[in-house]
Amino acid sequence: MRGNLEGVGALLREENGFIKIVSIIPGSPAAKQGMLQAEDILLQVAEKGADPVELTDMRSSDAVRLIRGPKGTEVLLTVKKPDGTKKVVPIVRDVVQIEDTFVKDTVIDAPDGGKIGYILVPSFYRDFEKTKSDEVARNATDDTRKAIDNLKKTNIEGIILDLRNDGGGSLGDAVDITGLFIKSGPVVQIKNSNGKIRILNDDDDTIEYSGPLVVLVNQFSASASEIVAAALQDYKRAIIVGGEQTHGKGTVQTIINLNKNLRASMSKEIGDLGVVTVTIQKFYRITGGSTQYKGVVPDIILPSLFQHLKSGEKYLDYSLPWDQVGPAKYTSFSGKPIDLDMIRKRSLQRGEHDPGMQAIAEEAAKADERSKQTAISLKLTDMRQKIEEAREERKKLSFQFQNHQTRLYDDQLDTADGKDATKDDVLSWKEELKQDPYVGEAKNIIVDMIRQ
Repeated sequence: MRGNLEGVGALLREENGFIKIVSIIPGSPAAKQGMLQAEDILLQVAEKGADPVELTDMRSSDAVRLIRGPKGTEVLLTVKKPDGTKKVVPIVRDVVQIEDTFVKDTVIDAPDGGKIGYILVPSFYRDFEKTKSDEVARNATDDTRKAIDNLKKTNIEGIILDLRNDGGGSLGDAVDITGLFIKSGPVVQIKNSNGKIRILNDDDDTIEYSGPLVVLVNQFSASASEIVAAALQDYKRAIIVGGEQTHGKGTVQTIINLNKNLRASMSKEIGDLGVVTVTIQKFYRITGGSTQYKGVVPDIILPSLFQHLKSGEKYLDYSLPWDQVGPAKYTSFSGKPIDLDMIRKRSLQRGEHDPGMQAIAEEAAKADERSKQTAISLKLTDMRQKIEEAREERKKLSFQFQNHQTRLYDDQLDTADGKDATKDDVLSWKEELKQDPYVGEAKNIIVDMIRQ
């Protein structure tokens, strides 16, 4: 939620039973110390003065918990270098800023020769501890506002707000970011367990940006990002573009510490009782429908490589169903009217002739068929053939698309030589945008909005 953590600053992955370093975060303790490098294998971890813990065959998430720790403490990492040598690397933990979690913006070229702004919101982050103590706290709202200001100075024709893979975060920032694009009014309704409904409003009459707006989502857009997309859709403020639906996370949980009310004597006798996570609230759109289970259905649906994956609340056991409450009072955005049917028709026509979209649609259909095949041959020759077929199919997709959008998909496959297909060839995020077919179509949609 803060966009930082206390640790050493190394990105890890599991590989053949070992924990391998993928990269070192610039400016982190590991980068300043200088002895850890990508491709190093972590063998053991130890606190200063304690016995080391073996990391072989350990999950990367468990290894991370052992390596992280309070700022100022020292951790000893036993590593095996690519040349086979072993070293014990001492690192003093510190605060590590995770830049990939913060808002980014850039200007991209429009098909008509103009300029279009692009804003990526990876999560709705906020440092609540600093906020409570009235300290300057970095947050998604302020960073998005700065991004809009930067883009307006370049005379952009429209903005693409990218919420793909945004799993949510601060509810307050979801409301405030929505408010950057509308005048004022309700953003989301929240119902608690006794049926009482509370409406969260944008009370600021200022509109930071009132021009053409497209919001990109996918099935990994969840919670706070669904609230933003739903509100902008209901206000008719933006065109929502993405897969068949978003994640469908429309509930709020709280954690109850079962040890909180125990007497000290009883606590010693019983031991740690742990915690319980309890669902206490549910989100509803200003039109009355919940974002739970159904998520947000985009105005323009594009093919997705992940549509075969059972990812979303509707696939979880005992997830709460969709329902609705009464609508809130609101006034639709009073900008220029948009002929959504015409824009949707033009987008569909482009998709039928776009090589990138066609490749995605074809591979998505094949992935869906593969997911239904529950019988797998144990013959080595058959396995190698399947791997080679998958490798050839991926070559049909653009190089960027493999880097920027299919990391999850690539994790399910493997190359014939066992190497990481994207490890040595990762493009910068700005270069990736130029080849991202979804961003390309979003640009076309903005141009259609301008022409209308």
